Amino acid sequence: MKAEEYEKMAKGAYDRYISKKVPPKDRPIYEGPLADTPMAFEYPVLEWDKYAYHKGCQTQAVDWDENVNYERMRNYRLGRTREQLNAFKIGAILSVNEWNTRYISGTWTPHWTTPSSGLRYCLFAGNAKGPIVYENAEIGYHTRQMCPWLDKVKVAITGTGWSSIIIGSTAQKQQRDKFVKQIVDDLKSYGMDKEPLALDFADPGIIEGFKNAGIKVSLAGQELMFHARKIKNRDEVECLRIAAAIGDAEFQAVKDMLKPGVRENEIVGTMHKVAYDLGGEVYSGIFCTSGEFSWPNPRETCANRIVRPGDMFYADTYNTAYMGYKTCYYRTFCLGKPTQRIIDDYARARDWLYASIDVIKPGMTTKEVAEKWPSSPDVWSDILIKHEDQTAGSNWMHGIGLTLYELPLAWREVSLDNPLPLERGMTFAIETQLGTIGVGASRIEEMIHITETGTEILTKWPIGEITIVEP
Repeated sequence: MKAEEYEKMAKGAYDRYISKKVPPKDRPIYEGPLADTPMAFEYPVLEWDKYAYHKGCQTQAVDWDENVNYERMRNYRLGRTREQLNAFKIGAILSVNEWNTRYISGTWTPHWTTPSSGLRYCLFAGNAKGPIVYENAEIGYHTRQMCPWLDKVKVAITGTGWSSIIIGSTAQKQQRDKFVKQIVDDLKSYGMDKEPLALDFADPGIIEGFKNAGIKVSLAGQELMFHARKIKNRDEVECLRIAAAIGDAEFQAVKDMLKPGVRENEIVGTMHKVAYDLGGEVYSGIFCTSGEFSWPNPRETCANRIVRPGDMFYADTYNTAYMGYKTCYYRTFCLGKPTQRIIDDYARARDWLYASIDVIKPGMTTKEVAEKWPSSPDVWSDILIKHEDQTAGSNWMHGIGLTLYELPLAWREVSLDNPLPLERGMTFAIETQLGTIGVGASRIEEMIHITETGTEILTKWPIGEITIVEP
């Protein structure tokens, strides 16, 4: 077929598909009532048979095992959000932060919308049966059909978050006014326009727009959502168990690959593949380092460094996720037999880790955890540590869930004088490290779940000793 004939045929097909006069039999045109303005447009629920809408096959779910009950998890998360709206005396929350939006709405779209793009957002009024999701572009078509638990699905007005900066000041004001009108109209529909509206972002233009519209704005949205997310239900914990199991498999891949001549970036690439093979995903994460470069910890993703006999090697599965729930999970390896100094360093780091885990139970505080770690200047003077502010991210414990860092955090610099309570249902990643300049280091970490009587260790790769891989 000649090029001009192909082009004519393609144009004819295109014209037929977009023509409302002659729609293809298998692609009917929706003729229901749709608002003319993007601020008011709402995606309709389509007739399944008429529109041939179908769901894809799901993984890691069977009819004979409840596994993760997603409806129960969504209802729990919405209930937690409603509780915190009441606790903070807030009428509704507007979320532009993608992780909060996922928690509230049970929806998820491509990573490029995170964390606060403004390309999508959600509104949840405390008296509503469910949230409104304002979806990015044509994705709303799918969101409406896939997520019947949502109150409404509407068009997102792009012009807040990072997307506001790149459209120019004049366009930003135009989009801001549309965005504000959209939200105000929906607040009025719930009778919540006189109550405070919490935001989990701080865009000066949007705040000004709401104030001009007579809306009382609270910037407590992020704090409110951290409190909502801090206690996990059984389904969230199960998602974290599955994520940790994927982490176990990633470390098996490390052990299988570790040999003279392999490069750090090759190992990280395989860890990514393992995550996706097992139904997980990686959001800006996974880290490894080796040899003398491992002390102090560079915290870079990886390098093209070639691993050699005698090298220490550690990796972190951080931000490997299952259904959005993240890992942060270090393990240490040695290519060949480690020196006695390295063995001793590892034992000390392991003892610090488990001394702090052993005190964790409901009713304790982050102070009791941090007290089990040594004063950093006393043990890390070789890397020029003189005060605890130099140790953020080192010996510490952080809440973990849909984000890598959640409420609460334990660290000597803040927790000794400002303790936070530990409660049943909290989940954490807890990590320690120690090394020797010019030789290497050990870095280890466990993920834990606080139970009624103590802790459940979610991570299973052996931690009693360094994993030795013979070259």
